[in-house]
Amino acid sequence: MAKKKGGKGGMSQMDMLLGLVCAIFFLDTIPSVATMGWASITWIIIVGALFFFTGSLACAELGAAYPDDGGFAGWAARAFGPKMGARIGYIYWACNAVWLSSNATLFVQVFQATFGVELGAVGATVLNLVVVYAMLAILLLPSKSSTFMYNYGAIVKIIIGVFLIIAGVICFTRGGGATANPFSAKEMVPTLGASIVFIPSLVYNFLGFETSAANGRMENPGRDVPRAAIKNVLLVAILYILTSIAVLWAVPIADVNITTGIMQTLQAGLGSAGVLGGIVMLLGFLYLTVLFIQGMLWVGAPCNTAAIAGETGELPKVFSKRNKNGQPVGVIIISAVMATIMTLASNLIPGDAQSVFWAIFSCTSLLLLIPYIVNFEAYFKLKRTDKQTERPYVFPGPAWLSTLLIRIAEFIALATCVLFVWVPGVPLDMTQLLFVGIGVVVVLVLGEVLLKTAEKQNRQEKKEEI
Repeated sequence: MAKKKGGKGGMSQMDMLLGLVCAIFFLDTIPSVATMGWASITWIIIVGALFFFTGSLACAELGAAYPDDGGFAGWAARAFGPKMGARIGYIYWACNAVWLSSNATLFVQVFQATFGVELGAVGATVLNLVVVYAMLAILLLPSKSSTFMYNYGAIVKIIIGVFLIIAGVICFTRGGGATANPFSAKEMVPTLGASIVFIPSLVYNFLGFETSAANGRMENPGRDVPRAAIKNVLLVAILYILTSIAVLWAVPIADVNITTGIMQTLQAGLGSAGVLGGIVMLLGFLYLTVLFIQGMLWVGAPCNTAAIAGETGELPKVFSKRNKNGQPVGVIIISAVMATIMTLASNLIPGDAQSVFWAIFSCTSLLLLIPYIVNFEAYFKLKRTDKQTERPYVFPGPAWLSTLLIRIAEFIALATCVLFVWVPGVPLDMTQLLFVGIGVVVVLVLGEVLLKTAEKQNRQEKKEEI
C-alpha cells in the first residue's frame, strides 16, 4: 500500500481511512439515531457540518501547531496549566473505563438477539462482567500492533453496513415501494420534543474527530487539512445516512430496539431461517467481535495515558504500575473495579435493557464531552496568548467566522450534555437524572481526590530527597 507522503514507515492511507471508520463509525448507536425518524437524516447533516467538520478544523490547527502535546490533555495543559491537563487526561480515561459497562451491556443484548437465547437479569449481569474482564485481561498481554484490529473493525463495520442496506432494500421492494416508516419531505424537518431524545447519540457518533487532526508532516496543510476534513465528514455522514435509512425502511420507529436494532433490521430483511438466516447469525457473530475489539481499543489507549500520568506524578503512583509485559496493570485493575461498580449499580435502574444501556451510555458520554468543551476553550486561549508558535495550518476564513463556528460547535456539545438528562417537551425522568448526575459527580470528585493524592505523594518524595 502507498505510504502517506512525508511519513517514514507510518500507516498507509488505507490504514488511516479504515482507522477513522473504526474509530468514528458506531454501529451501536445507529438504531437510536434512526428512532428520530426521517428528521435524523437532516440532523446528521447539521451535526456533521457544524460539529464534526468544525471540530476537525479546530483540532487540525492545534495538532499542526503542537504536534507532540498529547492531544486534548496536552493542549489543555498548555492553555490552562498542567493540573488541567492531568484533569482532562483523567476524565478521558475514567469515562472510557465506565463506558466498558455499556459496551458490555450492548454485547450481551446482541448475543441474545443473535443466538435466540434469554439469559435473565442475573445471567446478563454475569456475562456483562465476563466480557469486561476478558477485554481487560487481553490488554495485560504483550502489546501487538493495533492497526490490524482497527482495520478488521472497520472492514466488518462496512460489511454489516452493506448488509443493513441490502436488508432495507429487500424490505422496500417486498413492500412494493412502501417502507416501514412512510417518507415525506415534512418528516425530514427537525422539531423539538420527543423526536430529539436521541440527538446525543448522534453527537456521540461524531466524537473522535481529533483522530483526523492534521500533524506537522502534511506537505501543504492549508490545502490538505480542509480536504481531509471534508472527506472525513462526507464519509462518516454518508455511512450514517445510508444505514439509518436502511433501519427506517425495515423497522417501524415504535418497534426499534436501541440495543438490538441492527439485528432487527437484518432479520426483517433477510429473515432468520435457512441460508439467509445463517448469514444473519454470522453477521451477528461478527458484530460481537467488533464490539469486543472496540471496547479494548477505546479503553486501551486511555489506560496507557493514565499510566504515563502516574509515572510523571500527575496521578497517584498506583497508576504507574506495569506488569512484566509493560502493560499498565494498575490502571487496568482500577478500570475493572469502576466498570464492575457501574454494572452492578445499573441493576438498580427500573426498566428493560434499553433503559440500562441508555443510562450508562448517557453518563459516560456526558463525561466524554467535557474534554471536547475544554478543548474548544483551549483553542481560543492559545489563539489569544500564544502568538509566537508557528501554525502550519490555520482555521480558514476570517477570524470572526472561525470564532462563530467553533462557538456553535461548543454550544452543540453543551446542549448535548443537557439533553442526556432532560429533553424539552418530554417529562423529566428522575431515575435517569439521578443515575447520570450521581455517576458524573462521583467520577469528577474521585478525579479531584486522585489529583490531590498525587500532589501529596510528590511533596513527600521531595521531602525525602532533601
